Amino acid sequence: MALFADPDEDEEAPAPGPSPVLVVVLTRPKDLRIAREEGWYRIPVRHAPRRLAAEYLAFYLTGAFAEERWTVRYYAPVRRYHLATRAELLPDEADHPRAQDLYYKVEIGPLQELPHPIPSRRLRRITFIMTDLDRLFGAREINDLWGGDRRQDLLWRELKRSCLEAERGLEVREGRAIYQVDFAIPCTQGTVAIQIGAEEDGIAPLDRAWDGILRARGWQVLRFAGRELDEALARCVEEVIGAVQRLGGQLPYPLGQAERAP
Repeated sequence: MALFADPDEDEEAPAPGPSPVLVVVLTRPKDLRIAREEGWYRIPVRHAPRRLAAEYLAFYLTGAFAEERWTVRYYAPVRRYHLATRAELLPDEADHPRAQDLYYKVEIGPLQELPHPIPSRRLRRITFIMTDLDRLFGAREINDLWGGDRRQDLLWRELKRSCLEAERGLEVREGRAIYQVDFAIPCTQGTVAIQIGAEEDGIAPLDRAWDGILRARGWQVLRFAGRELDEALARCVEEVIGAVQRLGGQLPYPLGQAERAP
């Protein structure tokens, strides 16, 4: 069953711009072959991102891809979406535990290679990232792909100017629960978590509970209201620097990863 389709069938390489791009994950070489040769990618309905529609998919390659691992290297135009079971999509894996689960089959055009690969410098777990062509073509590392929130982008630029190597949109798991941290800075004696709120509305009970979970793991949690970033950005960054210093300074990248970033 086709859900919706892209009316533009032009296969030429796009000019960079604000066209939406969904970064997805490839965990098996088989799935890269399917994307390249058969022209589709699957997303489980139960784990699909809230915003699914995009004009392009970009592919993050995990550790299964040897020299291409831990990078976004390929992208492709989206043509249309269908619903199908996993068994219908992969009949040779009909005995898989999720064989009857529903998936979005995303039909795509030819894979194209980015001008340069986008590395994940801390080899982190990636799920979905919604970005656009401007960010995809301009990113130097995976954290440059996040965007859309003006205040987060503002803080991100200042952190980079201060040589603070943060991870954006980091997912933290506790059992089956998942919590997303706006910024996380790994340090030698813990991690600094930075969360940005709309205004001084107080901390929601769920956020307060996760603050306790993170602190129990040795994290230091900083929360800034949006107005604080607008009116006192330098002070906020100084607070971050102080928290990083109290936790022994930033944790170095894994061996070789700093050199891999273009």
